[in-house]
Order: sequence, then structure tokens, then C-alpha cells
Amino acid sequence: MKRLVLIFSAVLIIVVAAVQIDWNWRRQISPRGGRYFFHRFELAVPCFRQGDEKWDDDPLGGAPENGTLGGEGCATAAAAMVFKFYGIDVDPQQLNWFLSGVGGYTDRGWLYWDRAAWFAPNRVRHVYEDLPSYGLIDWNLAHRNPVIVRVRLPSGITHFVVIAGKQGFDYLVRDPGAGAAKGIYPLRDLHSDIEALRFYQPIASADSNQSVQR
Repeated sequence: MKRLVLIFSAVLIIVVAAVQIDWNWRRQISPRGGRYFFHRFELAVPCFRQGDEKWDDDPLGGAPENGTLGGEGCATAAAAMVFKFYGIDVDPQQLNWFLSGVGGYTDRGWLYWDRAAWFAPNRVRHVYEDLPSYGLIDWNLAHRNPVIVRVRLPSGITHFVVIAGKQGFDYLVRDPGAGAAKGIYPLRDLHSDIEALRFYQPIASADSNQSVQR
């Protein structure tokens, strides 16, 4: 009997260790996993459509060769959604105009995520820009902080969406692209792993929206 208890304890320790490693290991991850959320959890992240007619044709960084907000502006729109959640008065057009003046895009039209935070340096800080882990995403959700993730669409094009909630193992997203009309929906619907993670934190969060559970 004592031997069985020892074996059971050893197996339990191994299982717990494996779960912790999986939770904290930073690598490309499935859109489902991590900590199980027994109740649907949503953060009230506003939705900005990158293809909104107000800014659809605006060139990224003011340079036509970079593409437009409507065509390639998912990163800028996603950052604007998070900043707006923090209570900052911004939309994708305003953020793009600002970035145009501070060298906010690479020569290929990719967003410098840290420079986006310069839009409101007393309100938001750039924290992380690297590989994802379930631990990092779940920690942010537990602290009511939305995160931005990069996925790859079936066409092979990369796309950025905002993780704004979770239900069970399913991450729930706000999509600045074609999925915007769906509202908050499961990330797995995009049929892609999570390739990369970016997140900010509010410096003064008093004006941040409250989460809702339903």
C-alpha cells in the first residue's frame, strides 16, 4: 500500500510539472488551451474595423507603398482597440497619423509596437513582444488586460487580433478584419495557431472599462 502511495505521488508530481511546463513554455501554441475558465469571461474591448470607410484608404505611415489601413492595418487597428479600452481617446486613423510622424513603421510597413505607445506615454507602456505562452495570456486576462496575437490565415497572410476573453479553453477575440461583424468569437475559428504575442499595460487604469461575465 505504501508503495502504491509513493508511485501515485510521483506520477502526480510529474503531471503537475508537465502542466506547468506547458503553461509557461513560450512557443507557437494552439488557439485552445491553458487555464480552464469555468464561466465565460469578456473584457469590454471596443471594436475598430480596419476597413471602416473613415480610414479604409489611408496609407500606413503616410506612405502608399506600405499599403492602407483597410488592407494591411490590422496591427494598428488592434493597438488602437487596446488603447481605447484603457480609456485613451484614439482610433486607427488618429494612431496611424501619429505614427506617420514618429517613424512608427518599418520600410515594409510593419508596426513598431513600442512606438505606438508613444501616442499616450503617460497612459500606456509597451511591455512584451515575443513568442506566446498560455501563462502570459491567461495572466493578462486574470488581470483584466487584453493582449494582441498574431495568427496566420488560410491564405498564408498574417493577421493580428485582440484576445478579449475566454470560455473553457477557448480564447475569445475581437477582430479588426473581416471577422469584426461576428463580435467576440472563438480564436479557433481562424484555424491558426498563435504565432506571436504583444501586450501593453495601462499606466493609469482608472478609466479602463470593466469586464463582463455572462
